[in-house]
Amino acid sequence: MNFLKDIFLLFRRHLKKAFRQPIWLFIGLSQPVLYLVLYMPLLKNMGATSLLPTGEIVRIFVPGMLVIMAMGALFAGFSFIDEIRQGLIARWLVTPTGRVGLILSLVFNQIFTLFLQSCILLVIAMFLGLHVAFAGILLTLLLILLIGITMSSFSYAISLSVKDEGVLASITNTSYLPLMLLSGIMLPISLAPSWIKTAALFNPFYYAVEASRSLFAGQYGDLIILKGFGVVLVFTGFALWLAVRALNKMAV
Repeated sequence: MNFLKDIFLLFRRHLKKAFRQPIWLFIGLSQPVLYLVLYMPLLKNMGATSLLPTGEIVRIFVPGMLVIMAMGALFAGFSFIDEIRQGLIARWLVTPTGRVGLILSLVFNQIFTLFLQSCILLVIAMFLGLHVAFAGILLTLLLILLIGITMSSFSYAISLSVKDEGVLASITNTSYLPLMLLSGIMLPISLAPSWIKTAALFNPFYYAVEASRSLFAGQYGDLIILKGFGVVLVFTGFALWLAVRALNKMAV
């Protein structure tokens, strides 16, 4: 019980800090919303997608936007580095709170914000013609939150290792764009040349995007859904392990 209480107390502290500046909630929404409002309508007049009804285009496009937001958790470490520099993390390390609890409190704060952003984006998408079964939305949100845990954990692990915003920026910006583009967030990878299809197979977020699209389509028996959850769960566990390991190294 103390473990859960410690996580809750730290999570509440992080949440209060985050909501002192609620503008960041909407800044994180800005990129996917702009894609949704300004880019998605262009698909109505492009190639094969021009033959699809508006609702179908929205259903294909929105899962990619949800994944974009979840991948944005990779940038969570920037504010964390400032707390490391101020000595706040070092003070936490001498408390009875476990290392896993410290990381989970940070991660839960990120996914709570991600959950709110995802709900807002889905409401906007519904006004644009999205119609998806509740089960599909629920399972997709679960997958999106797992991605958020993965990316924020990676970000905290890198931050604890480098303790420098410039190095963190170089690593995140170098990895974020190719991962995003090779996941097929804008359009299905099936429309891409064969070499891009091959490269996408090595990108875990490709499976997440395809799984989300199958869930939105109501194809719950599609094998890609199991692959998506399986791949993301493996990376989630690995990322959390890396973050806890980095925190333990800092304590030495």
